[in-house]
Amino acid sequence: MIEDSPVHASALRALAPISTIGKASDMPAADAWIELWPALERDGFTLPAVSADLGGTGGELQDELAVIHACAAVAARCPLPETAVAGALLAMAGHTVPTGPLTLVPPAGCASLVLTDGLLDGVAMGVPWAAHVGLALLPLSQGLALVSLEGCLIEAGRNLAGEPRGSVRFHQQRLLALSTEVSADEVLLRGALMRSVQICAAAEQALKLAIGHTTTRKQFGKPLASFQAVQHQIAGAASKLAAARILLDAAYDALASGDASREIAAARINACLAGGDCAAVAHQVHGAMGYAWEYDLHRHTSAIQAWRAEFGPLAYWAERLGAQAGASPSGDLWQFITS
Repeated sequence: MIEDSPVHASALRALAPISTIGKASDMPAADAWIELWPALERDGFTLPAVSADLGGTGGELQDELAVIHACAAVAARCPLPETAVAGALLAMAGHTVPTGPLTLVPPAGCASLVLTDGLLDGVAMGVPWAAHVGLALLPLSQGLALVSLEGCLIEAGRNLAGEPRGSVRFHQQRLLALSTEVSADEVLLRGALMRSVQICAAAEQALKLAIGHTTTRKQFGKPLASFQAVQHQIAGAASKLAAARILLDAAYDALASGDASREIAAARINACLAGGDCAAVAHQVHGAMGYAWEYDLHRHTSAIQAWRAEFGPLAYWAERLGAQAGASPSGDLWQFITS
């Protein structure tokens, strides 16, 4: 299990200063992570799956999974997941990963960008942490581009969870690197897997809050947890979450051994379904209390809904997996599902 990983435990401790959980009256500043970043870099949490010769710590993909999961579990709002995945993609392309926070942009956000003679023009949409990071990975039709955001016009925005999502205007911006070793689809897959890990981590915390609330809150003289309808709701959400977690592990295992497009699509679909169910059940059993600013639940559930919409919504991944099943060489649906 992810929680049994020593990297996960270490990441939880390292991120504690910027966690937003249990701190309603003493919330860390939105930019508190900037001061913590050098320590996160020094301790190897920013590039956990990048080899040492390319600037990382030489860890495994499971270490990346643990770091991303920990960051979402404590609702630490910072570009640590984006940096970990962007660094891994740069390393795949054979580039040494620079220090400092990085970000990556979904292919849909780069649709209007035009690259001519090494100079970039256009607007990148929905760039995570655009105003806070120095470098971004952009999936272009010509390849994966590394570009500096310094001097670019950035229009600030936020997603439903309050995380920065900006629009970046490029004008004759020279690329720092361009690689054809990593495709736009690989960026989409890795980004979707990253968001799926975050969704599952947040869903686990939402479900824990729901279980804790139903065991202490009484209605008609009995704990809410004693009502069969409540038990069925929580059990249903928990079973979907368990399936999503299994598929996340399978996706990371497949990623380590080669093509993981089918496994990532399945993990993404199940993470979105489980996240939506866990958020809905948690708010149902909490009632109005779940929406109170002082209570932690909304920090997880708002993030779930925001992350479900990024790097391809549920419908896209369902259609994609269905197309893969239809194109299976064997033509045997059962073989496709179980192989």
